[in-house]
Amino acid sequence: MTSRNFEICVDANDPDLLRPFWRTALGYVDERTPEGALDLVDPQGNRPTVWFQTVPETKTAKNRLHLDIRVTPEERDRIAAELVALGGTVVAVHARFTTLTDPEGNELCLTAH
Repeated sequence: MTSRNFEICVDANDPDLLRPFWRTALGYVDERTPEGALDLVDPQGNRPTVWFQTVPETKTAKNRLHLDIRVTPEERDRIAAELVALGGTVVAVHARFTTLTDPEGNELCLTAH
């Protein structure tokens, strides 16, 4: 059996706009690659790297894949407020999760665990 590792690539019109939003959402830190790009990495080194690819087209439809980020119920409102301050939008609030979009419309859920 082989082990597999993966990264997450986010298509973006403006990676510098999205990076602070996702850094806060994931609790990640910036890391400069040998090529000079700026990735987001888990400070403990356990979760996948997130990087941003500049694309010319804008998002036009609902995501077919999104991240559910597990947070404590106490953290959920605070993190949602931080993400809104970084250009995000709260789409819906439910008993166990809050759906948001980043500044370019990519969806995620803050899920209470």
